[in-house]
Amino acid sequence: MEGPVTQATAHNNTIVSVYEDRVELRTGWQSQNVERVGLRNVAVIDIKGLVNVTLTIETNTGRVYQLNRMALPDARGIKNTFEQQKRRAGLYE
Repeated sequence: MEGPVTQATAHNNTIVSVYEDRVELRTGWQSQNVERVGLRNVAVIDIKGLVNVTLTIETNTGRVYQLNRMALPDARGIKNTFEQQKRRAGLYE
């Protein structure tokens, strides 16, 4: 299995990873809960804040994931990598 292009951590042991074809959110004490969202299904990734950044991932189905207390460089890295992967796959306008 391929490794993530980039990944970052948020509050409460949440790990967000961007792969070539999907975004994975791992939660729980030992990352036992894994939610995979395909690039086609992600509508918006947004950043709010400067110190304790909130990264919001919105899907086409209306599901919203809010990842709190991220470092600004990590959140920017996730957003930029996601946008690059969407462009590379030809899914981004």
